[in-house]
Amino acid sequence: MIGLALQAGGVKGFSHIATLKVFEECNSKPDIIAGSSAGSIVGALYALYNDSEKVYEVFSKTVQKFLKNQKVKPEPIMNLELVLKESLYDADEYYVFFKELFGKIKFSQLRTELLVVAFDTENQRSITIDEGFLVDAVFASCTVPGVFESIYLSGSKMLDGGVLSPVPTEELKQYGADKIIASIFEEKMSNYESYIELMIAIDNIKEKKLLQDELRYADFIFSYPVSVTWKDFNKSREVYENALIIARGLKSEFEDFLRR
Repeated sequence: MIGLALQAGGVKGFSHIATLKVFEECNSKPDIIAGSSAGSIVGALYALYNDSEKVYEVFSKTVQKFLKNQKVKPEPIMNLELVLKESLYDADEYYVFFKELFGKIKFSQLRTELLVVAFDTENQRSITIDEGFLVDAVFASCTVPGVFESIYLSGSKMLDGGVLSPVPTEELKQYGADKIIASIFEEKMSNYESYIELMIAIDNIKEKKLLQDELRYADFIFSYPVSVTWKDFNKSREVYENALIIARGLKSEFEDFLRR
């Protein structure tokens, strides 16, 4: 069983579509996909359509539509709210985005098996969701701490799956995948000039530690250098096209891996 783990990372998740494109160019597809946050969006769209180009089309169009209707808060206000409030945006403000993507689709209607990973704040552990309505699972997986309001699912308060499982390879192992491919990002340590930027830098260091631990279970890795921040969704096309160049550069090696 071939498993594909997709890392959390906002707009950087568009890189995952390049991984799926190369799967198709190798006349193959994953048997099961696990994703956290943006990885869960891409994974869910592929599990629904089984077509990487359709995934890009739907994801990018929905992002652009959502951004047009969003009122961008000035940075000083955002920074102040990050300190004073639990989140910048209420759940109702961004639920419409996920409803637009997935409507009333259930896991049982998907063409590829899917695991969506979220963080259960009450039990302080990652949980794997593989049943029910897709919109609720992916919505829970994408609640970036401090940015989006956490939501309740099955009686527990949920946050972004990337909190403890940025690239959920271990979940794939537990579900019986014997070949695990990870799609991840390479990020440089950013400079910081403010308290908020320092906190973000520290969070990135923690995520790298978690990432290295999870990559122990990966048999093949697509790794993409990405220089944008997670919220630069206006650069989604650039992220995808740069990743596609790298993914195609690994195509021959990947084909050999699949044949083993």
